[in-house]
Amino acid sequence: MDKLASKYLFTLIQKYRSEMRSAIDAKSLNINAMHVQCLRYVAETPSCTANSIVQGLARDKSQISILIKDMVSKGWIERKPNQVDKRSKLLVLTDTGRELIDKVRQEEAVISARMQQGLSEEELAAFQTIIQAMIKNLN
Repeated sequence: MDKLASKYLFTLIQKYRSEMRSAIDAKSLNINAMHVQCLRYVAETPSCTANSIVQGLARDKSQISILIKDMVSKGWIERKPNQVDKRSKLLVLTDTGRELIDKVRQEEAVISARMQQGLSEEELAAFQTIIQAMIKNLN
């Protein structure tokens, strides 16, 4: 990738993050991108545990542990007994956590629609193919 392409990619990522932070009022909620990823993972993963988040998000255990404690203290998730494995706890969204992830999803849809304005289906499909190939190349 030439320097110009990487500059455009970086600019797109920064603009997207900025738009999302503003749309969900991230500053007042004291929420960051890892909070959002983790909340989404908990929402979409049946029988979610800390270990499943570590594996699913490819993050280290200590980082996820700190993140979970923070989200529990903010009232976004709670720990429940795990009937299958007594050594671990299930992580579930609270009502506040569900409202927050719903707001994130709504704002993502709005911002995504804005980003896609003026692009054809073919252009969007090509972009998705290219991005997936780049991600695969880095894995």
